[in-house]
Amino acid sequence: MISLTRARMLRVVAGAGAVGALSLVEPRRLGPLAHGAYRVGVAAATAALVADSSRYDLPVLDPVRDGVVAGGVTLGLMDVVESFDARMVDALRGLGMTRPRLALAALGAAGTAAVIALPHLGDLDRSWSLREETFGEPAGVPLPSEARALIEALLADAPDAPAPPGAEALREQLETARVLDTGGVGADLQLVVEDPRRLAVPRQQQWPVRGEFLRGGIRYELELQIDGGRLGMLSVMVPDEEPRLEHALSQLASPAFVLPDPDRIALRRETEAP
Repeated sequence: MISLTRARMLRVVAGAGAVGALSLVEPRRLGPLAHGAYRVGVAAATAALVADSSRYDLPVLDPVRDGVVAGGVTLGLMDVVESFDARMVDALRGLGMTRPRLALAALGAAGTAAVIALPHLGDLDRSWSLREETFGEPAGVPLPSEARALIEALLADAPDAPAPPGAEALREQLETARVLDTGGVGADLQLVVEDPRRLAVPRQQQWPVRGEFLRGGIRYELELQIDGGRLGMLSVMVPDEEPRLEHALSQLASPAFVLPDPDRIALRRETEAP
C-alpha cells in the first residue's frame, strides 16, 4: 500500500492549506498594506512550492534558487494573476455560484496537494542526493583502448624535446580516465577524471599537439581539450579548408566512423615559428 511519511504529509497539508487560504482572499477588497501583504504571500507560497518540487525533479539551478526565481516572477506578474483571478470569480458568480472563492480554494488546495504528493509516490525512499546522482552527469565507462593509445601519443615526449608543460600530470590522469556514455553518435569523447592528484597548467587549453590522419582522402585532426586542469575531450575535427567539408562532417556523425590507429596519425606540435 502506498503511503506518505509523516514529514511529507505535513508538507502536503501545509502547502494545500496555504494555497487554499490565499484563494479565499478577495484582493479587490483589500487596502494598500493588506494588498501588498497578500501579494508577498502568493509569491512566497509559489517559491516554496517550486523549491519543494525541484527537490524531486531536475532543477534548473538548484531547489532554493529555483524557488526564489519563481517567487520573484510571480510577484512581478501579480497584476496579471489578480486580473485572471477576478475574471474567474466573476464568471463563476455569473453562472449562479454563490460562493465562488470557496470552490477556487478547494480546487487550489487539491491541486497543490497533488503536486506535492505525487513526486513521492512509488519513490518514497529516495533522497535529493539520489536524485542528483540520477540526473547528474552520465556515468563514466571504461576508456576504449584505441582512444587511450591516441591520447598517450598526443602526450608523449617529442624525439628531441620533452612534452609541453602539464604532460606528466595528464599522463598520470590517463591511468584512471573514463569516458562519459552520453548515448550519442559521433567521434568526440568526453573524458572523466575523478580526484586527480595533480592538475595540468594552464588549466584551460587546447593541447598544443595535434594528430592528423587521412580517411577516404579527407584530412582529419585529433585535438585534446584540457578543462580545469583535467583531461576534458578528445575531438576529431575537420580543417576549414577541407574542400569536401560537408561530406567530412557527415562521416564524423556516422556510427561507422572509427578512430585511427596511433601509427596512422602524424603528430603536429605547435611552435613559436609563425
